[in-house]
Amino acid sequence: MTMTHGPVVIRRRLGFVLKRLRGDLGLHLDVVARQLEISPSKLSRIETGQVEPKIRDVRDLLAIYEADVGTRHQVMEWASNAKSPGWWQPFTSTVAVADLDMYISLEAEARSEQMFSTPVTGLLQTEAYARSILSEAFPEASEREMDRLVEIRIGRQAVIDLDRADAPALELHAVLDESALRRSNAEPSVMAEQMRRLAERSHQPNVCLQILPFSAGYTRATSTFSIFEPREAGTDWPVVNVESTGSDAYFDTAAEVSNYRSIWKGIVSRALDPEQSRRFIETLVDT
Repeated sequence: MTMTHGPVVIRRRLGFVLKRLRGDLGLHLDVVARQLEISPSKLSRIETGQVEPKIRDVRDLLAIYEADVGTRHQVMEWASNAKSPGWWQPFTSTVAVADLDMYISLEAEARSEQMFSTPVTGLLQTEAYARSILSEAFPEASEREMDRLVEIRIGRQAVIDLDRADAPALELHAVLDESALRRSNAEPSVMAEQMRRLAERSHQPNVCLQILPFSAGYTRATSTFSIFEPREAGTDWPVVNVESTGSDAYFDTAAEVSNYRSIWKGIVSRALDPEQSRRFIETLVDT
């Protein structure tokens, strides 16, 4: 079973708690940095999750803040997990490292994901479909790099497995645009296999799959996006990922998240319900 911890999100979570502990004591950043014998800018980067913290620094900070035993144990566990590379590393040379690291970390640490997608979402792809999609996205990738990209894409699906060992299975609510089922460079047999996979996954209790038909008209969404709801609600926060041809965009302010929740609500209201969507998919398998 693939372990699915997300180091980027864990670093952000750890930093959030350390900053909260400092704030509870009314300690200025400069004062704590001087005690730790590091620069204020480094301490700031630790608190914002921008750097991988040293175990020693985290331990010393917890001592300065006189954190209770339970907090120390939890934060030190996060510090250890934050230093472990994600299972998807090393990256291939064709991948935008920051995008992949952030996205998979969010996925691994989320309680639920709400996604509108114009291709079939990666969490529901077959290996053959994934290869077709990725070959188009990364035409310069070598055969070895492509194999690694496909391996990463399929490995991500461990988060929705009901027997996931390291955390509760991700609750996935995906709305696929009808174009995801109609437009592909893959062979008809590959698409037929993909449709069967979608129908199978739609029966999972933690997967809600809907189709937005062409007849629903245009939506406010101009590209694929996901809303990640945190599993650790006290220390993490909702984040929106919006895909683009270049680097992805990430939004986490209350206003931005609220805007995408509104867009999502509109999409769901116009999509076929889950049972209608399953029947729609099944008709494509038979054609």
